[in-house]
Amino acid sequence: MHSERITEEIWGEISDSRKVKRYTLSNGELSVSVMDLGASVQRVVFRGLDMALSFPKAKLYEKFFFACFGATVGRYAGRIAGGQFRLDGREYRLTQNHNGHHLHGGALGFSRKIWEGSVIGDDCVQFTLLSPDGEEGYPGNLNVSVSYRVTRDNALEITFRAVSDRDTVINLTNHSYFNPNGIDTRFSLFRKPPKTDNRDVQLFINADHTLKLDGNDIPTGKQLPVDGTPFDFRTPKMLADDDPSHGGFDHTFVLNPHETEQPVAFATGLKSGVTIECFTDQPAVQLFTLGNPGGAFALETQHFPDSPNHPEFPGTVLRAGEIFTSTTKYRFSHD
Repeated sequence: MHSERITEEIWGEISDSRKVKRYTLSNGELSVSVMDLGASVQRVVFRGLDMALSFPKAKLYEKFFFACFGATVGRYAGRIAGGQFRLDGREYRLTQNHNGHHLHGGALGFSRKIWEGSVIGDDCVQFTLLSPDGEEGYPGNLNVSVSYRVTRDNALEITFRAVSDRDTVINLTNHSYFNPNGIDTRFSLFRKPPKTDNRDVQLFINADHTLKLDGNDIPTGKQLPVDGTPFDFRTPKMLADDDPSHGGFDHTFVLNPHETEQPVAFATGLKSGVTIECFTDQPAVQLFTLGNPGGAFALETQHFPDSPNHPEFPGTVLRAGEIFTSTTKYRFSHD
């Protein structure tokens, strides 16, 4: 039986001289480093292979915040059309930080914050944050936490929790980029992707539909069947076989009804034999490969983008005093 252990260190600092703290959780086979900057997954190593994209220095995460490497994204992951929505008859205007729309929580979303970190017991690191009323245009003082665990069956378990003192909207996700064949740790945003890329990855997603998007990548409200399209991953297939835009995927897959102990997606590296399974209680997975950064991809478990403007979508309203919770797991195995 493996024994969990956690180490803690000052890993670096950002431009205003604030220190960045990093914690590493390990069970002997799976090691995960998380940091208080963005409540982020900084590194994932399974049986000696780097599984997730990372930067070697804290200041690089600050410089390239737009990449969201491993970050917690909120208050609202994805786009909100026109940076506005109505809640209980009142209109709220959010920061427009992406082509006239609101994206990933705005100009200073959760991925750019330094959270308060603490070790809980012998197997958990928890980060907490207060997002004040009116931040980026959102109503309510929102207390949010993200907990990371490395389990005995080689899973990274991520649990989100939030409560607000006013009615608000919320959609939280983790934005790690994975590759089960391993990541070239020399990766740079300024170099061509390394040899290990998506052409060597077989992907499964348990989804019969994707969301239809308009020209600004905003959901129209309609769902499209995946049958006969590049979006049909219900039978495992090579990720790069049917690239819909020659630049990559950035699409919402509507998950079929499932039990939480069933994986909603998995990716297998044909070179390494490693499989990464994804488990979640959320209704969707955003598959992101746009630009093929470092030959990696994101499986972001979340609610639908722009849900506050689509009453037909699963609701993302968090009522005052209610508790939002959600758990996602990425489990690593070798054939």
